[in-house]
Amino acid sequence: MAITSIADVSEEALNVKNLLQNVLDTVVSVFESYNVPLPNRRYWNTGQVAVDCEQLSVSLVQLYLGAPGDQASTPQKCNMPRSAVMTVVIAREIPVVGVNGRPPSAEKISEGAEISAVDAWVLMQSINILDQWEPGTFGVGTIATVDVPPPEGGFQLVTMQLTMAVP
Repeated sequence: MAITSIADVSEEALNVKNLLQNVLDTVVSVFESYNVPLPNRRYWNTGQVAVDCEQLSVSLVQLYLGAPGDQASTPQKCNMPRSAVMTVVIAREIPVVGVNGRPPSAEKISEGAEISAVDAWVLMQSINILDQWEPGTFGVGTIATVDVPPPEGGFQLVTMQLTMAVP
């Protein structure tokens, strides 16, 4: 499969790509500042993320015209900020039913949930830095929610839905 090169694309056309990389780098940096280990697989992409191992991913869900939280039903001037809706997902293995058919103990379940609780808190703390376009300079604000959906396929996800203006 041939991948189209973006080597000669104008710098302005790279704004969303650069935003996604910056969100990924910032989340990694915040987790490191709390000494919270992250999975080794770390990437950004567009669209839905496939969870097939432990990983940290940042995914572009949507772009829209207007500041974060503006009503989509209200017309916007074309010089308004562009906002990106992204999903930041941390997937970690959790205790599951063993080959013998026995469920994990309550203690193992709680142990497995500890890191998810930490992930949720640190992700929410990362918004303090994500809205900085340059050190000490804040953007137009963010909208962020953190969800912990039901476990699936032996993995627990902690998901942050993040909306912020594209610098």
